[in-house]
Amino acid sequence: MGEIKLFQICYEGDLTLDVSHAMRRLGAEPNFDQSWHIWLAGGRHAAPLVRWLRPHVPADARLLVACTQFTTSRDFLLIRHSTTPGANYSELHRAMARLGSVVDVPFESTFVIRSDDRTDLQTLGRALGELCPDDSLMVVGINHDWAYCQSGMSRMHVAATRAPELQFRGF
Repeated sequence: MGEIKLFQICYEGDLTLDVSHAMRRLGAEPNFDQSWHIWLAGGRHAAPLVRWLRPHVPADARLLVACTQFTTSRDFLLIRHSTTPGANYSELHRAMARLGSVVDVPFESTFVIRSDDRTDLQTLGRALGELCPDDSLMVVGINHDWAYCQSGMSRMHVAATRAPELQFRGF
């Protein structure tokens, strides 16, 4: 039997019928506020998924696709919270920054953090959840295979040594 991977898809923007249909055609299952997950064959990667979804996403929306890492030896943390109008997320954001280097990606409620913290995700999620003003938080471990798009421009993380600066390639 072949290997399979779980991909997490996070979307920020107006949820259009085209986006919903694209997620359905892909076979993605909703699992959080405008987020989905999908199991795919082991040879799949995040960048082709972003490339396939990009035409279905409005130009002003943002999309991130990441391959989930189930072990504590994960490369990054993917943290996403809802955006409740008037809610103050500053305490949560400060706690996330203490976990490691927050990667500069153009999202409001989706964060990628390069962290050496090996706390299990359930414990980490519970602790961060106490700081989240609306009790709506997702914490996922991801590996080096992730990509995103914004304003029609797509970028993928390029796995390299633990250099201080992350490398990205446009596609």
